[in-house]
Amino acid sequence: MADPSREELVDLYKLAVDEYRFQVNLNWDRSKYFLVFNTAVIGVGTGLVKVGRNVATPLLVGIFAVGLAAAALSAFAISLQHGYYRSTRDRMLAVAATLEIEDWGVASTPGARGERNSFLARIGKVQNILHMLLFVAGVVDVIGMIYVLTR
Repeated sequence: MADPSREELVDLYKLAVDEYRFQVNLNWDRSKYFLVFNTAVIGVGTGLVKVGRNVATPLLVGIFAVGLAAAALSAFAISLQHGYYRSTRDRMLAVAATLEIEDWGVASTPGARGERNSFLARIGKVQNILHMLLFVAGVVDVIGMIYVLTR
């Protein structure tokens, strides 16, 4: 098969950029749903703790257990979707390199610019912030289970 022409490479780059943007938006939309769901489970659990007293202890423990499982699965899904993002980003960067437009292409994140992040910059990455928020949600779920079981 012959090498693609520059025009074909430009078309491939446009497709790669579109796929990159799609992946970013899809990941953010999923992440919002994960955060809202985990917050809602905590809200339902804490609301029922006030109303339920000792009558619904197994139900309340179950709700917080579902919240803990949801937080763990959400964190896992965020890791998976970040892998999808990296794959599309790397493909986009490879086409940009072939076109020799790395300095002019999409470079909205340090990873897209090919920069190595410092430790503090890595903590501030969206994926890491989402993991921290889900970790906090999981801790709140554990605290909720302990509270329900010990009161």
